[in-house]
Order: sequence, then structure tokens, then C-alpha cells
Amino acid sequence: MRIGLIGSGNMARALAVGWDRPVTCSALEIEQAKALAALVGGTAAASNSEVAANSDLVILCHKPKQLEEVAAEIAGQTTLLLSILAGVTVEQLRAAYPNARVFRIMPNLAVEIAQATIGIVDDDAGDPELFAEVVALLAELGDVVPINETDFAVLTGISGVGPAYLALVAQKQVEAAVAEGMDEATAKVLVGSTLKGSSALLVARSNDSEQICREVATPGGVTEKGLAALSNPLGEGFKAAMDAVLGRSK
Repeated sequence: MRIGLIGSGNMARALAVGWDRPVTCSALEIEQAKALAALVGGTAAASNSEVAANSDLVILCHKPKQLEEVAAEIAGQTTLLLSILAGVTVEQLRAAYPNARVFRIMPNLAVEIAQATIGIVDDDAGDPELFAEVVALLAELGDVVPINETDFAVLTGISGVGPAYLALVAQKQVEAAVAEGMDEATAKVLVGSTLKGSSALLVARSNDSEQICREVATPGGVTEKGLAALSNPLGEGFKAAMDAVLGRSK
């Protein structure tokens, strides 16, 4: 399947690198498209219309406010679309592309290493074979989770922003270790390795986070003290973060 990307920003780059196959891409700044094309052996298109003409699947990675502008260029040239446009609903996509099958997705940056969580909303057009084909293509990049569109904003607040949140947790752990005298390079290795192993353990334990906390936290031990110090501020922080994301997404 020939893949086209309209927009060549961070997520478009991550998708292309994760698939590791040539793509046709465009961007407002042609140099950005050329850089992405060079990275994966693809083609930088001079226009969005050229992307559509040379692709079996077009992925909308441009700014949400450009929906109508881009649709005016390519709507008659493409029949299969994926959209990562924040806040743009399936209904809006259908209106812009009335003759195409449209799927709304939310990947995260881990598509770059084929370890992503990708939410997908089917356009409910009654073609399960095509939906399965799209899911199989996305599954090359990580775990694909079909969701209701009503949950899309919450999905954004979990997996969409998740890599940044975990990176922030890692950053703060490193800073705490450095404040106690450990050199930064060693702290980064320890924190990164711990997060990697802990994530794998969480998945292996069917995502039973409570059980893992119980097993690591010996009664009266240091983990219990650490969890007590983190629990309330962390819970309040994540709730505030979710509220902020939901407000922006809606």
C-alpha cells in the first residue's frame, strides 16, 4: 500500500520511520518534506494533490484548521484517509471527504519504534475487511485499540500525551537523584532502565498496577513511604492534566 503524508511534522516523521518504507509527503515548507523523504527514501511532493495522486492511503497530518483547504485540493483524488487531526470529528471528516473512507486515529510518538498505542475510530461505513486492513497496517506500529469517538478526548489525555508525561516523570526522578549527589549520566541510565523494565512488568501482569505496588511496597518500607509522598500530589496532578487536555481537545 502506497502511503502519503500531508504534513511532515514530528508525528508524520515518527509514522514514516516506524513503517520504514518510502512515503510521499508534503509540507508548507518544502525543505521539511524533503528532509522526511530523505529519511525514509521517499518523495517530497510539490503539492498535496501530488501526494494524493501517488498514494493508496493518505494520512492527514496537517494543522486541524487546514481541513477545508486541504480537502479542496485532494477530496476528488483519494478514497482512503486516516486523520490524526486533533478535535476534528469523523462527521467533519466525512463532510470534507464525502466520497472517501475515513478513519480517525490517535497515535503517540512511540510509533517511531513500533511500540505505540493507537486509538482508532471506524467511520462505520460497513466495510469490515477494509477496517481490518487498516488495523493490520497500524498494528505494524504498536497496539491498536478501537474506541468510541465519545472517548477520543480521554484517549488523547492518556496515550496521546503519555510519552511526554513519562518523560517528565523520568526527568524529575533524575533531578532528584542529582540533587542527592549522583551524576546525571548514571541517573538517566538507571531511571530509563527502571521505566523500561517496569513497563514490561506492568504489561506482563495484565496492567494490574495495584498488585505491583503492593508487591514492591513492603509494609513500613521505603517504597511505602515514597508512595505516600507521591500519591496525593500525583493524583491531583494527573487529574488536573486530564482536565486541561479535555478542555483543549473539546
